[in-house]
Amino acid sequence: MSEASQAAQSAENEFTPINSVVELATYYDALSQPGVAMLTLLGPAEKDHPVVLVEQLEEDYLLFDLTAIRDVAPPLRRGGKFILSGFTPGGLVRTNPISIREFTTVESRLLAYADWPTEIHVKQRRASFRASLRIGMNVGVHVRSKDNDKEELVELQGDLKDLSATGCLAEFFMQDGVSRVLPDIATEIELYFPNGTSFEVKAKVRHLKTDNDRQVLAVGFEFEDVSKPQEREIWGYVREIEREASRSAGNGDSRSESELFRVRDENDQKLSRRHGHTYATPMARKMARIAGYLDSQMVVMKQGQQVNSSQLSLHADRILDMLEDDRQETLFSVHCIHRESRWVKHGLAVAVRLADLLNAAKMPRDLRKAVVAAAMVHDLGKGTLPPEIWRATTLSTDVYEEMQSHVEAIVEKLENVKWLAPVVRDNVIAQINERLDGSGYPNGLKDKQLGQLARAAAVVDAIDAIQRNRPDRPAMSPVAAAKSMQTRTDQFDEAWVKRYIAHFGPLPIGSLLRFEKGQFGWVVGLDAKKRVNRIRISPHKLAPDDKLGPPIEGAALAEFGRIRDVLVPES
Repeated sequence: MSEASQAAQSAENEFTPINSVVELATYYDALSQPGVAMLTLLGPAEKDHPVVLVEQLEEDYLLFDLTAIRDVAPPLRRGGKFILSGFTPGGLVRTNPISIREFTTVESRLLAYADWPTEIHVKQRRASFRASLRIGMNVGVHVRSKDNDKEELVELQGDLKDLSATGCLAEFFMQDGVSRVLPDIATEIELYFPNGTSFEVKAKVRHLKTDNDRQVLAVGFEFEDVSKPQEREIWGYVREIEREASRSAGNGDSRSESELFRVRDENDQKLSRRHGHTYATPMARKMARIAGYLDSQMVVMKQGQQVNSSQLSLHADRILDMLEDDRQETLFSVHCIHRESRWVKHGLAVAVRLADLLNAAKMPRDLRKAVVAAAMVHDLGKGTLPPEIWRATTLSTDVYEEMQSHVEAIVEKLENVKWLAPVVRDNVIAQINERLDGSGYPNGLKDKQLGQLARAAAVVDAIDAIQRNRPDRPAMSPVAAAKSMQTRTDQFDEAWVKRYIAHFGPLPIGSLLRFEKGQFGWVVGLDAKKRVNRIRISPHKLAPDDKLGPPIEGAALAEFGRIRDVLVPES
């Protein structure tokens, strides 16, 4: 075989033949988009001409508009053959040689019918044809999985961005608590179209990308265990998306709207994600953006990615700025975050309180920034471990040792955060679970082996932790938590426990009170002597939300009478 023949054969081998009817129809719809299709006359004077593919009828015909290239009509009328080709989302497409079977003129337009090609060849640019949705095309994506914190089914709602026969790309809002669902070994996905059509398939996460400016997490899914009927159904959706994208491309296409995209109910909550989350305060909304960042970081960590250094720096600065802007509102805001993973909520609370405590100790901003960054992420490594560990009421020795690996897991993910001083990282992350009596982990350090920063961090961490429910014990109120810490001087630095209580007060901001007249109220302000001087009434005992009443203080506060109970919020 000559070199020329070998080259031709090699080029031919780069193309994959396609003969599935539904796939062919999808590719022809893609070729119908403006500026895509090319008609190449075969013969001595072979030449390419841009052509408009107007319509197709499956297994019957393709309809072309030759008005702009009338000079090709004569050779085609004489039986000349041509190849239809073009670049589509699935790759470079070309047909076998085909010919025109009929010409017609409609309102000065020259139209031509060709037999529907039953095979095309595709030079792949990606694994499969991928149809992208245009702006205004809304398809809901619902991902269901067991909560990583609890034994219950939870759902995450997002927007479909593109679809192929093998998978899809979807975007989820960071503040929706993405880590509670993603990623998982086996995830159930439902695609939900505007006309109410839904399709369910199993999938696994293949890749993740965060967009912190838009506050979204883009997730690539690969479908699993797809049956032949399901595969055909997916191809049908791919084709309809491609067809609707072409119709809505703003080129004057007069084709009718795809049935899938006929909106059945303008208020259908399943159609696409809603970003209209409400929060108890403006400061809580700011804190939610930071919580969303941390939650998405835990998801990408599960996929083996590192913590984003610049974003960690940015959000650590934001927390310090929030404390400087309104300290009491910032302290209250950590109680208003409830969609994210418990590791995120706990890390934010520790970061804010530890930074506030160290500010009172006159520590410089650069040091407090590093402390905030370390505290925010100190427990995210727990999210990379099997969730069964955190649901257990007792732990075997082996499982307890596996649990301790969360410390090493997060330290490894911080390797590219060069600005975070190792001494701060070690004190706030590696030693926050150590105890003065050596009973802590991971290294059993004790007494003088622990620095002041580690001692302070351990106190703030423990007081917040015992105010949160765990499978092996219920949560304590702020008052009970403080009393518990005062009895554990063998494990925690007594001086830092006293400083904590003196700084935040016996009824700290974020305490939920019940007054003698029955009202529930959240503490949102303390006076200089750490006495409650401002509350916000709540109609329930859940986390603070937009149903809170306005701030109440002074004589109006006195009308509620004495404080009867300090409560643990219901989860």
